Amino acid sequence: MAEVEYGGIKVSGGKLLLILPLIGTLGGGLWAGFEFYKDYMTMKEQIANYVSPDLSHIENKIAVLDTAVNKDVIAIRKAVEGIEREVSEVRLEVRGDMSVVYDNMDLQDKRNRENVKTVRDIISGFEVRVGNKMDRLDEKIDNLETELDMKIKRALDNPLANGG
Repeated sequence: MAEVEYGGIKVSGGKLLLILPLIGTLGGGLWAGFEFYKDYMTMKEQIANYVSPDLSHIENKIAVLDTAVNKDVIAIRKAVEGIEREVSEVRLEVRGDMSVVYDNMDLQDKRNRENVKTVRDIISGFEVRVGNKMDRLDEKIDNLETELDMKIKRALDNPLANGG
């Protein structure tokens, strides 16, 4: 096997196979570190030179929209206040109308009670009159029966009526 000597150190072929990947790994790590440092410095320069974009036109649009929204909110509030007033007026009108309706219902209820009393009085009077007439009819029937019984008795008591 081949041996390499450098600075008084002898390295055989098997060890050389171990050292070469180690050197490659260290070289790759250093290269990656330098690339990272270069990217970092580039980014640092870009950050230092950063100029924020002009957003004033967006801020102006937001201010205009805010003004329009405020106007709309004020208009809606005024409309709602108007509706609230109208609803309140309608409520008062309905209460007044309902008061009249209740008063009319009370009057009608009173009239109905008076009508019921009147009809009951009429019926009661009719019953009394019918009762009186029935009593007179019963009395007349009793008188007629009595008279008829007397006539039949006289006819039977009459000697000429017996054929004798």
